[in-house]
Amino acid sequence: MTESKLKVVNPWYHRGLDFKCTECGKCCTGSPGHTWVSEDEIVALAAYLKLSSDEFGQKYLRKVGSRYSLLENPVNYDCVFLKDNKCRVYPVRPTQCRTYPWWLQNLTSEEAWQKAASNCEGIQKGGETVPCEKIEEALARQMQYEKNSF
Repeated sequence: MTESKLKVVNPWYHRGLDFKCTECGKCCTGSPGHTWVSEDEIVALAAYLKLSSDEFGQKYLRKVGSRYSLLENPVNYDCVFLKDNKCRVYPVRPTQCRTYPWWLQNLTSEEAWQKAASNCEGIQKGGETVPCEKIEEALARQMQYEKNSF
């Protein structure tokens, strides 16, 4: 089946969804997990921090199988770049971070979106209405990224 045949004609969010990132850092905390980074993202993050890619890798990455993930604080599982509830690398944050909250698990239903809203103050709290087309662009970027990364 081609990707065009998989596209939902009228998703439940066809009128758009309210969201504006408040940069609160809540999506950078919580349970253990992975923030995957590509080689290009590693280079960009290293340059932003004025480090070589090797230095960056030694200081901020862990290898999981054949891929790389950002380190987490071992006590509370915060992203290594979260400081005072702010992302220290926000301008060059990885695709996984850039596309939040437009992830498939958050968009499968209104209930899934409400669950995401319970952890994200930028969802439905006076945010701007993001058009369906923009949501689907971000979702497609995230899915393509996952497809190429996994």
